[in-house]
Amino acid sequence: MISINATLIVQIINLLVLIFILNRLMYRPIKKIVAERQAKVEAGLQQAAKMREANVEAEAVYRQERRKERARVREELEARHRETDAKVKGILLKAQEQAKSQQAAMLQNVEQQMQEARGDIKAEAEKVARSMARTVLGREVA
Repeated sequence: MISINATLIVQIINLLVLIFILNRLMYRPIKKIVAERQAKVEAGLQQAAKMREANVEAEAVYRQERRKERARVREELEARHRETDAKVKGILLKAQEQAKSQQAAMLQNVEQQMQEARGDIKAEAEKVARSMARTVLGREVA
């Protein structure tokens, strides 16, 4: 059987002293370190969440700016297409006008050459007619 004597009381006191010493030297510092680490982890998680949020905002801003830039480029391209179309139409109109003026000049030139040819043919016809009349009549015709 267990007897209660001085050694039991010394053992209990020894156990209490050991608990007190371990609590002071080990448990409290370990709890403190664990709490600090937990605080660091939570702070890191909060910082990561803030960074993720900032990243999402920055991405949204980037996408909006990209959309605006694309719209600006599209408008600029359309403006340049309109400008180019206008220049092409102007060049075509000028070319058509030049072609018409050249055609009119050529027609006038052809008409003039035809008039000259008619005059030459008429003069040649008169010569031939006089020659034939001279041959037929045997004398000069005036």
